[in-house]
Amino acid sequence: MDTTTKIVQDYYDGCVETEWNRIANRPEFLLTCRMLNRYIKAGDKVLDIGGGPGRYSLYLAGRGCDVTLFDLSQENTKFGAAEASRQGLSIKTITGDARAADNLAIELYDHVLLMGPMYHLLEEVDRVRAMQAAVNVLKPGGVIFVSFINLFAGVVYMMKYDQAVINSDEPYELEYNDCVQNKKSYAGDAFTKAFFAAQSEILPFMAQFPLTKLHLFGQEGILSPCEHSIMTQSQEVVDGWLDFAEKLLDREDLLSWAEHLMYVGKKLEANENIEADVQKEIEYYNSLPCVFDGFIDVPTLSDEMVYLVCLDKQPGDPNKKHVPGYEFAICVGGEKVGRINLRIGYGGGPYNCNLYYDGQIGYSVNEVHRGNGYAVRACRLLIPVAKAHNMTKILITNNETNIASRRVCEKLGARHVRKVQLPEWSELYKEGQRFVNIFVMDIE
Repeated sequence: MDTTTKIVQDYYDGCVETEWNRIANRPEFLLTCRMLNRYIKAGDKVLDIGGGPGRYSLYLAGRGCDVTLFDLSQENTKFGAAEASRQGLSIKTITGDARAADNLAIELYDHVLLMGPMYHLLEEVDRVRAMQAAVNVLKPGGVIFVSFINLFAGVVYMMKYDQAVINSDEPYELEYNDCVQNKKSYAGDAFTKAFFAAQSEILPFMAQFPLTKLHLFGQEGILSPCEHSIMTQSQEVVDGWLDFAEKLLDREDLLSWAEHLMYVGKKLEANENIEADVQKEIEYYNSLPCVFDGFIDVPTLSDEMVYLVCLDKQPGDPNKKHVPGYEFAICVGGEKVGRINLRIGYGGGPYNCNLYYDGQIGYSVNEVHRGNGYAVRACRLLIPVAKAHNMTKILITNNETNIASRRVCEKLGARHVRKVQLPEWSELYKEGQRFVNIFVMDIE
């Protein structure tokens, strides 16, 4: 177990009852339950990953669901089981790491709650793994509920409980404040090791997974800043505010009022119809003949930092469905730092390449040179070559775990079209990848 995970585990082992009482009769719990009720019904099988001492698990068990509570803290799962017994309810419990949920929870579930892990996984690769595990145990067509601590939550907390901390010179407080001001997610010290997600980064992160977005909402709605005064009113007034807040849950401009943000998504069916805009993209490519009519002379392509040297012109092989294309060396200051390919042609004609698995640009930057923006610059340098071949769009794909490649596509301004499942015969599938992201870069 890594140090951060041990710190988080010890924290929750030591505050079980505090955590059990933390959300009782608070807007976070009450409004989230209203959202759960929209999708979860009696008899459904639910996995509550990172469910702490089981407040949501017991709520759903009380509504007739078949619930499994999964948590990193053994003290939490013990408490949840004991409380269920005390209430005359039945739940299953698993103690383990969310990143291994698909190894420990071997069933498939109608719904998965992933409410705690995203609060404490500081590295993106770990958050991706936790999401993959959760999606793997979710049935096709099932609904997942994923919570993040809102980046602005620390500011809300300071304003409510600890106003003087705004002048703190603690390094982690200063770092957090800087992240808020620059709209960047924060990962580090807080009430324990914690991750505070920038609102603008949540949907791009979730787009990696085979899900259709249903909601992104604030779990406290607009009530968090004033919840103490509201929740002490008569039940009629409280219900009025909860009803009002529920109507505003999805308002993007009001999400910063909440301390926790929840993504609700539906797992794609294996045979689900492709959305209309995606279908149009596929039809566009499949309707075009192969446009390749011979190579052009490509001079050295360069900007103020990166230059491309053409290494090879590949004629393609219709029998193997390989399209024609170019291979370039990516060079900086006389040193080769990577390579990049541009594939010419579309889905029609004799080549009929599998563009939705391969894409029209492929690139690789040597590990020691990554993070310097070279791939983005190299892709942009290929645009004149693409235009010379009458291309108006470039299709770029990357596998679901390649976060760096996704960032390249986003910086290029490419549109994320969707995620598609790889065929079982593909090499990526054999290596354990199941989906690729599809981006389209317009170059008209």
